[in-house]
Amino acid sequence: MSAPASVVDVTQWYAPSSGGIRTYLRAKAGWAERQGLAHAVIATAARDEETTLAGSPLTLLRGRTPTRRWGYRVALRSHGVVDALDRLQPEVVVVHDALAFPGTLALWARRNGATLVVMCHSHLEAAVNGLPGAVARPLRAGLRVVQRRALEAGDVVVVASEDLRRRVAADTDVPVRVAPLGVDVRVFRSAQPDPVLHDRLAGDAPLLLYAGRLSSEKRVDLLAPMLARLGPTTTLVVAGEGAARPRVERAAARAGLSDRVRFLGHVGDRERLARLMATADCFVHPNPDEPFGLAPVEAAVAGCRVVAPHTVGSADILRRCGAVLVDPGDPEALARGVLTALTRPRPPPDSSELTWDHTFAAEWRMYAELRA
Repeated sequence: MSAPASVVDVTQWYAPSSGGIRTYLRAKAGWAERQGLAHAVIATAARDEETTLAGSPLTLLRGRTPTRRWGYRVALRSHGVVDALDRLQPEVVVVHDALAFPGTLALWARRNGATLVVMCHSHLEAAVNGLPGAVARPLRAGLRVVQRRALEAGDVVVVASEDLRRRVAADTDVPVRVAPLGVDVRVFRSAQPDPVLHDRLAGDAPLLLYAGRLSSEKRVDLLAPMLARLGPTTTLVVAGEGAARPRVERAAARAGLSDRVRFLGHVGDRERLARLMATADCFVHPNPDEPFGLAPVEAAVAGCRVVAPHTVGSADILRRCGAVLVDPGDPEALARGVLTALTRPRPPPDSSELTWDHTFAAEWRMYAELRA
């Protein structure tokens, strides 16, 4: 069974400081180039541009953003996406979010004999997590409808974890398949702790790390109350940007923790991020609704202790890597998890099945099966 001639990924969630999807697309583009497979990406940016991403053609379409801190830009009309597809003529279209015109892409796929794969990275309604209830309830109901329509648009829905498969399967009659994400094992496994960096960030005190987008659905509101329950010298380093950063800063200030929280901004260099993870004494992942959770897996591969909710999509992987899994949505549970993790030696993770090669080889086999 031969691989498809061309695969195009489409997403609105692509930005200089974005996390999982951008990491996935860059790794996918590099893998496709090494395998000699035709692959391209359509995403949004500040202006229209034709460029490349790790060897794959990258079409950037002008999008709007409500605030610079949000990071993402959303194209309001689909004509740019359709024009790009007409030019690229892929056999497989992979759409990564419910706002990237999945209905229009389904029509294009039917007209052109292409296969449409819907990648569901999360429940869209989780975007309101952390917002006040009066605001969250109507938004959650509307986003649930948008997500269900997106799930029905494709020939198959692909998710990154078995937990998300169970949740998504209840919302669609379209087949749902699990394709776990990967890690740049070479970079993260080879990272070494940097004593000078540790001393500069936390001295001799425990150094905790959060790496990811700062947004309400990531439950970064749990970080300050967690830190307040730990020792008076414990330092939290935050590697990320997003609209929720001012709220995290205010929460730390109200709790008298401003001198114990260090904001590094977005760390885009993967080797620098890996060194930071290897140096930290414990990586804290507060989001209980993360459909996979790439950052804590990367931290585990780097040899860092990890604390995460037991509901995170990558819980089985993290458990095998020696992570401490705790009750979700509870800063007290996170703090207890950190204290437990700090009593344990750094775990030697088994990363043999966590490579991007493993991920994308399986994906291309799936594309070929769908085309057949």
